[in-house]
Amino acid sequence: MSKRNKKGFSIVEAIIALSIIVAVSITALSVVVSSITTKVAAINKTEAQNFAYNVWESFKAAENEEEFISLVNFAEGITLTDGVPDENNVNVYTYYSEENNFTALVSVKYSATERPEFKIDVADNKGKEIISFSYRKGDEI
Repeated sequence: MSKRNKKGFSIVEAIIALSIIVAVSITALSVVVSSITTKVAAINKTEAQNFAYNVWESFKAAENEEEFISLVNFAEGITLTDGVPDENNVNVYTYYSEENNFTALVSVKYSATERPEFKIDVADNKGKEIISFSYRKGDEI
């Protein structure tokens, strides 16, 4: 029996150790990426909901459509598109947040004979609804 001094690792041992390190690293990286994706989605959803509520508050405070647009521009620091009347003669405004990846459709109707009405639909960039509600001045909240 010959005596050999083993110093270091064999190539097979090094490959196995490296494979284990790579597998653990890939797993950890996928958990981090998933966590970041979830966090960004939650932030975007919160920003979309805040936008909807701020626009709603602007509607509740406004006496007419011009004042509503002015309040939204002031409160949010954004500009809605020009209102486009739909089939019910309700002006629909669109806003797209590139930063938070959502699109909002804001419908407002001011009438001399009826109570003002408001509706907002906010969806993410995949078309999934984030928040949607309507309100008519004078209704209970």
